[in-house]
Amino acid sequence: MRKINILTSSIRAAFIVGAVGSFNVAAFAQDEVESVEVEQVVENESTETVDTEEIEVVEVTGSHIKANALEGVSPVTVITADEMLKKGFSTAYDALKDLTQNTGVVQGAEMAAQGGFTPNAQSLNLRGLGNNQTLVLVNGRRVADYPAPYNGASNFVNLSSIPAAAISRMEILTSGASAIYGSDAIAGVVNIITKKDVEDTTFSARIGTTTEGGGDEGRFQLVTGSVGDDYSVTLALEYQKQDPIFSADRDFMDSVDDGPLERTALDRGIVIVDDMAQRGFYPDDEDTEDVDESVKWYRDPTEPRCLASGSGYEYTERVTVADDEDDDDFVWGNYCGVDLSGTKSLRNERETVSLYLSGEYNLTDDTSAYADVMYSQQDAFVRGGFHFVNTKILELLPEGEEGNMAILEEGVIPGDFEGASQYDWRTEQRLFAQHELGYRDSTIEDSALQVNAGFKGVIFDDYDWELAFSRSENTNDRYATLLKEEAVRTLYKGGYNTHTYWYEEQGIEHYDGVGTVDLYAPVTQDMRNSLLGTQLTAADSYSNTVTGIISGPVMELPAGDMYFALVTEWNQQGYDIELDDRTLNEDGNGWDGVTGTEGGGDRERYAVGLELQFPIIDTLSAQLAGRYDQYEDDTSDVGGRFTPQVGMEYRPTGDLLFRGNWGKSFRAPDMHRVFATDGGYYTTAYDYSTCEDAYYEQYKDDDGDWDTPVEEMEAYDPAKSPCMAQSAKGNSKGSKTLKEEEGTTYGLGFVWDITETLNVTADWYVVEIEQSVVSESMSGILLNDYYCKVRQTEDEDADNYYPFDAQEREDFTPGSPQCIANAENITRKDAGIAGPQIESVTTSHVNLAKTTVEGIDAKAAYQYSSSFGDWYFNLAWTHTLDSTYQADEESEEIHTRDKWWNKSARSVMNGSVTWVESDLSVTLSGRRIGSIPISNPPKEFSDEDSYYHESVQRLDPYYTFNLTSAYYISDDFKVSAQVQNVLNEQPPEDVTAYSWPFYNGAYGGAAVGRTVSAEMTYVF
Repeated sequence: MRKINILTSSIRAAFIVGAVGSFNVAAFAQDEVESVEVEQVVENESTETVDTEEIEVVEVTGSHIKANALEGVSPVTVITADEMLKKGFSTAYDALKDLTQNTGVVQGAEMAAQGGFTPNAQSLNLRGLGNNQTLVLVNGRRVADYPAPYNGASNFVNLSSIPAAAISRMEILTSGASAIYGSDAIAGVVNIITKKDVEDTTFSARIGTTTEGGGDEGRFQLVTGSVGDDYSVTLALEYQKQDPIFSADRDFMDSVDDGPLERTALDRGIVIVDDMAQRGFYPDDEDTEDVDESVKWYRDPTEPRCLASGSGYEYTERVTVADDEDDDDFVWGNYCGVDLSGTKSLRNERETVSLYLSGEYNLTDDTSAYADVMYSQQDAFVRGGFHFVNTKILELLPEGEEGNMAILEEGVIPGDFEGASQYDWRTEQRLFAQHELGYRDSTIEDSALQVNAGFKGVIFDDYDWELAFSRSENTNDRYATLLKEEAVRTLYKGGYNTHTYWYEEQGIEHYDGVGTVDLYAPVTQDMRNSLLGTQLTAADSYSNTVTGIISGPVMELPAGDMYFALVTEWNQQGYDIELDDRTLNEDGNGWDGVTGTEGGGDRERYAVGLELQFPIIDTLSAQLAGRYDQYEDDTSDVGGRFTPQVGMEYRPTGDLLFRGNWGKSFRAPDMHRVFATDGGYYTTAYDYSTCEDAYYEQYKDDDGDWDTPVEEMEAYDPAKSPCMAQSAKGNSKGSKTLKEEEGTTYGLGFVWDITETLNVTADWYVVEIEQSVVSESMSGILLNDYYCKVRQTEDEDADNYYPFDAQEREDFTPGSPQCIANAENITRKDAGIAGPQIESVTTSHVNLAKTTVEGIDAKAAYQYSSSFGDWYFNLAWTHTLDSTYQADEESEEIHTRDKWWNKSARSVMNGSVTWVESDLSVTLSGRRIGSIPISNPPKEFSDEDSYYHESVQRLDPYYTFNLTSAYYISDDFKVSAQVQNVLNEQPPEDVTAYSWPFYNGAYGGAAVGRTVSAEMTYVF
């Protein structure tokens, strides 16, 4: 136990704020303060003296060296279990999401709940750097990644697997710390500390609901334990049940009428699209070849046929209102429509059972053995929308009947199309209503297990040591209801490429449409039985770690003792994703329109780290750390990685601390980015580069020469010029040549105890990440291809002549390594009358980009005592000063903070006021999310030369408030009530968010609205 002579006002402020229960500046960061001995203050005539006090030194997140200071070189925020209750948070995720540093966007309930890659998992996005850039620990030990990768690519820790009943507190280090913990600690570290040394038995029951409907919730917790002379045992049990919330439960998003525009078209329930009309092959004038707009894209089913389908869909018409009053509205045609707005998920149904058991036994006075186990089983039900079929049909009609391709024999399109008049080219689509085939549901079963065991003690009186082993594993089984490929083909699509005629040369891939039922036929029980099946995706992951730590004094320096911590660590991690036989089938007996990617692998690493902490003079001290990680595998190009860190503390007075830190950090490539097997998928995408070529054909003569003056042309604009979506195959794969992402962190700040009851802290931070891994997408690759296109406006006879240059983008340079690599991913084919078509696009992951973010974190805490009770005030604020992105070394670095497409909040603020009087306490807390850009900015915002490009219209800040109260009926019995989002605030109105959920997607989960709950707690 180290001795200190003065109990500074910093410590006093920490105790005051820690007792409040809100996110504070200098809350307790210790594991447990086993003793605080303060001698009596003795006053005499001339002086006030304080005798020696003793404070137990403990390990704080961000260092393995135990200390007695409540603030160090790196800022640490602490959230206690009591604070979670006072702010009305029922889960670890709810509390962590409220952090002001959590400025980034993750998939909200409106996205993931509908069947995304990880609809049952919850994660953070500190600093907007991504949910895979924050290291999550439990009791300082690594946790296995969630088996299903986020967005099919990155790995992260699922916070919903941590039971709230087991949490003592959470420590959040908001700077890089790879020199202490190794990979992943770039944006920060979340260390969840569990309960121990519990002697009482506490039972709590909580019920809650939403005031707008749906989302009923119940939770039961039991925490008990026993402490003896040589042992301690703690047990926590938790059960939680959460009912689903659907958009039908919210009157502002249950209909297309709720959108900011006038009533929009219903979803296409049953529709037949005339592909010849859609491609403009019906001329109105043979000389000008103007399109005959009287030929509708949709074939009129007639109202009786919609009724006879048994779908319950409405006979309706789709019309696009012209932007210009001088132009005519575009009439798409009639179809059977349905409004899907009210069928969508806002929050999943979820049931969770959790167990936590911890024990410690003193083998000797200086040595103890410990072990703890945490397990959770979480089942969720996800509604993913309606089942559907969507098929390209080229049907050979009976002799004497004429199809829509008869127009080709009139010579409008060059080529030999003799016999085309008997063919009909169309797209057929049907969404199956809930009463027909049910919803496209998924059931998800998640389990998580973590076991820690080890020995710890003291040797030679001064040196703390620990030898620990941890095993963490997760499983994720997903059961999805899908349509069988062969049944869809038999009933609706018919044969594939069954004819041998001119269209083979023209590249028209098709089904013949000769199925056993008509698209508009009612669905029978036999059809239902033949169509539906259950897909199984099974995934698991694990992490094994052995850690050895020894720490203590090294030598005595003139200004005090030097301390060290030596860490050695071995870790092995792995994962596996297995798909069922149908998902992998390529012989026509798979799932209709669904493919998948398997993956699996292991990697191993060894690490050694050293920390030194020493005073330079009485008021100035330094902390040095370095760690070397060696990856022993051939699965990436990480190899070995050394990460240093330097920190300085300057304490000119007992109540003022200045600090600075610099460090390197890194992140090894995500497992699935490395080990994903080659897989295929189908999606729709826009080939803007090809569309641009087709667009300029209108300005050429029959010989392909330009015959229109440039001043009479309009430049092609991918944001508003015509481009038909294509159905294309994507090929995804992992990359075993990825390098680690390299981070650098800077920080300067101060902590000032202005008075015994007022504390202020502020920190400036910079995080740089180089060699960022970019996950490619089909749409992104095709759009990049458009901006990478080499154009010139001088020589009309050259192949790369275009009358206009493309809109420039700062992050793309034609001919750069990024553009060359991008082009290699695209394969096109000549599809005759359909024009050049995408054959396939290969997506993978590459080290390319550089990202930086700079900002300020600030906090303040104040306590005031009055005759009416004690008042506690807390305020925290994070503000992003700048953020940049550079695609590769040859591209320009662009400032992204104010870009129209950057949905991360520029600032986040939270605060609380707590009043305590006798047995009653009341806390009002609030959160402010700063302005974000509107969803769909006007076209001029996409013009780099426009003043408005970075001054895009932004939404008003979003405020929410929570109110909680607690009353002790007796010393053992407490009742409490919580109201989240007291004012039932919805996100700021966004008049450009005209698609569901009818507000900006950056406010994920906001549609839940106000929730109310009550809880009783009894201590035995």
